[in-house]
Amino acid sequence: LDTIWGHFVEGGFRHDSAWNAYGPYLTLQLAHAFLFLGDLERMDQLLTWTAGAAFPTVSRGAPDRWQVALGAWNEQHCYPIATDFAWMPDRHWYMGDMPHGWACAEFILLLRDILFFEADEDADPHILLLPGIRPSWFPPGEKIRVQRARTCFAGLLDLEARHHGETRTIELDLSGPRADVRYEFHCRFDSGVAAAVADGRALPVDGPVVRLPPGTRTARVSYF
Repeated sequence: LDTIWGHFVEGGFRHDSAWNAYGPYLTLQLAHAFLFLGDLERMDQLLTWTAGAAFPTVSRGAPDRWQVALGAWNEQHCYPIATDFAWMPDRHWYMGDMPHGWACAEFILLLRDILFFEADEDADPHILLLPGIRPSWFPPGEKIRVQRARTCFAGLLDLEARHHGETRTIELDLSGPRADVRYEFHCRFDSGVAAAVADGRALPVDGPVVRLPPGTRTARVSYF
């Protein structure tokens, strides 16, 4: 991934060998990989670029920019539009299908996994809660809600998270798919976890990851 990042990413993923264009859905796949690795900085950069590429604007030398695509998720994103026509390739390039269902699906699945995703290694079914939410996306006083989300554990997930800045806490309300599914919440706020409580019982704190037992309905995580 470091090799790809260093040699093939310039805003988005460049596909110079065949397309001579950016690959929006390949960019999102790369963002997904960084999410699973916990590298939210790179994930965010790629997601932000892709969202901007869906609404490209150009200026044509005028102070007022105008939009050249109405929210199109295309298969390839050409360099001229991406650079406001500052750079024109010396050979053919691709624009691809527009709109492109694969690119749309990659975007939707990435947002879904930013909110939660499942893991079941070693017969240990668990759900990671808000694994891709950066602190700047979740300021004090705000809520994040997931309602009736399908999971791979043959059931639905309901989640509401509330950020209380005055007490430096995150409150979680949960309804999970199965009684044997536990949860993990990675606290990325400030210096880490100060205390954690699940259904009124204190939990051991060891690093930034809070492990909630199966069947947890409410949790409260305080951070330093």
